[in-house]
Amino acid sequence: MSAYFEASLRHRIGNFDLDVELALEREIGVLFGPSAAGKSLTLRLIAGLAHPQNGTVRLGRRLLLETPGGPVLPAHKRKIGLVHQDLSLFPHLTVLENVAYGVRGEKQAVGVWVKKMHLTGVEDRYPHQLSGGQQQRVALARALAPEPELLLLDEPFSALDGPLKRSLRRELKDLQRDTGIPVLYVTHQIEDVCALGSTVFLLREGRVVQSFPVEKLWQAGSQVSTWPALGWGTLIQGEVVRRAGGTWLSWAGGSLELPVGSADEGPAVAFVPPQEVKVLYPDLPVDPQLAVNVIEGRIVERYLIGHTCTLYIDAVGLHWHIEYPADSYTDLELEEGGLVRMSVRPAAVALLKPQDMGETGGGRK
Repeated sequence: MSAYFEASLRHRIGNFDLDVELALEREIGVLFGPSAAGKSLTLRLIAGLAHPQNGTVRLGRRLLLETPGGPVLPAHKRKIGLVHQDLSLFPHLTVLENVAYGVRGEKQAVGVWVKKMHLTGVEDRYPHQLSGGQQQRVALARALAPEPELLLLDEPFSALDGPLKRSLRRELKDLQRDTGIPVLYVTHQIEDVCALGSTVFLLREGRVVQSFPVEKLWQAGSQVSTWPALGWGTLIQGEVVRRAGGTWLSWAGGSLELPVGSADEGPAVAFVPPQEVKVLYPDLPVDPQLAVNVIEGRIVERYLIGHTCTLYIDAVGLHWHIEYPADSYTDLELEEGGLVRMSVRPAAVALLKPQDMGETGGGRK
């Protein structure tokens, strides 16, 4: 039996090959991976803003795309809502006019979505007169007002601060639960994966290397099979403990200090983005923010892609991933097999606890 939404897409741009297969029920799927993995391109191909050289897209009982040789529905006939990272609101239109854009015939839906997205009272304002959160809500309302059968979101909350982002994620989960519209959410932030996703698709270099229910991230030892498939960032399963006046994430091989009061004690999973692991110069004073979490390890792999240098380092029982601009650390001998000192700021450790997953849950629908 086929899923409610299915896409099989193969597309080549220059030296980049995209080859992805996705399947969603009426749930929130998260497309997760590093920059330049092909996440945004995948959304554009699904939405009809670009056409793959080979592929199919099915939504419900409708065949939206089959190439080569089959039907190709234009974007405006696919019944797919799309919210870009930059939101793309029309600056010369009011809130009400932005939400109404694309709604044909019956306009009652516009008022319904203005109310649902908590925009009552600001209908006559222009985008520049709105807060960041209000702009996000306008973009979502505009995408939902035409009653789409699929909603695509390309990192719409990435520029927001923590509390506002968490609030909007909860609202999005409630909206999806109420409407039953499947959502495909693109992100490179692990918090979004755990807070939103029912199904996670790990995307790397144009390939979906693995997909699984988000709960699998919390199963003991599950990172052994899932996270290395992505090969991006460092995932740590451990315990939050309090000692010596501080809060620490501790695991069998070592520990990292966390911001004071950042979490209650107990089991936790942490994610460290590759750009947040800093290489330390051996003969220079260490920044006080980095001094609390100094780690020594051995470089097992080093390579250069474009202007980014990547290191994989074995240290304190973990396989660390580091990325930095190629013109940095040029006077250090960072070669495979060599020892290196590195550090992570406490504030850079994204701490995720199982009971916080989904910020209210996170199961399938």
